[in-house]
Amino acid sequence: MDHILDIENLDDKFISIIETQEFQDLQSAYNDAKYVLFFGHGGNLGVADHAAIDASRLTNKNVIAPGSGILATSIIGDTNFNDWLKTWVEMRTRGIDPKECLVLGMSCSSSGESSNTIRTALEWASEQGIPSFMFTATKKHNLDNSVTQIVQNTVHYHTSEILSLILTYQLIHGAGFKCPTISKKAAERRFETLGIESEIEDGIRTENEETFYNQQVPPGLENEKDQIAVDFDGVIHNFDKGWHDGTCYGEVIPGSLEAVKKLSEKYDVVIYTAKVKPDRPLVNGKTGGELVYEWLDKNGFLPYVKTVTAEKPRAEFYIDDKAVKFVDWNQTIQEIMK
Repeated sequence: MDHILDIENLDDKFISIIETQEFQDLQSAYNDAKYVLFFGHGGNLGVADHAAIDASRLTNKNVIAPGSGILATSIIGDTNFNDWLKTWVEMRTRGIDPKECLVLGMSCSSSGESSNTIRTALEWASEQGIPSFMFTATKKHNLDNSVTQIVQNTVHYHTSEILSLILTYQLIHGAGFKCPTISKKAAERRFETLGIESEIEDGIRTENEETFYNQQVPPGLENEKDQIAVDFDGVIHNFDKGWHDGTCYGEVIPGSLEAVKKLSEKYDVVIYTAKVKPDRPLVNGKTGGELVYEWLDKNGFLPYVKTVTAEKPRAEFYIDDKAVKFVDWNQTIQEIMK
């Protein structure tokens, strides 16, 4: 479909690259290095900076990138465009054993000044005995053989730059370190090679925390065990007139307030309802969210409710007047079709 961005089978390219001998050589050099330098031009300058920050956070290595435009223009002013990255690499590796270093350039360009600047820096580093590598969208035919090319075979700038960033995370992972999940409770970022077992204070989990980990909730979904989802219409709000005039006209369903109060002692109660979808029309000048919150407040529910959402929330249980408990498809079809 023409309206979908072409990312050139990114998954397949990623797998094929990390299986190459060139990438495996890079991984080995990365594992051994204490000092790692990433650099590129244009978008890849940003990729290099991002990658360097995360690699420094997540590993025991000293990883740097040029980063600042002020730095680049200052060095260019002192030298020239073609030599500025070479000068930066020379500055950052002074007094360091070349065998403890690694340099990695990133390039989308097939030729031109930008590509030549990266090539000059990598070839200079290689001459100093520093293991030198390049992520490149296409093979560079004018690059010295002492610099190992990891060729992406990409057509688009965006694919090459995204792939370069992903490959730096593979280097982190391949060196025995963890890339964290998207979760405020992500507890372990490094493998035992760093000597850090947990970010929990003193490395000791409480009984509740140990229970939590043993439940094996998928990373990023930890609040699933803490929440219970309660439908609004037909469960706590009497919806016997259907949409009617769009207001929350119904009375409290008997027993629902006491039940929500009881549930809130163990769970964070999340109310879910299509009434709060942002595309719903205003009713008497109010959004659906305002109407629902007013009803919850008026009828005493609000102190026991964590939030209200239009989406299906992550939860341990769902209480819904239209739900069918799934056991198997035969039973489900019988229940619906009877």
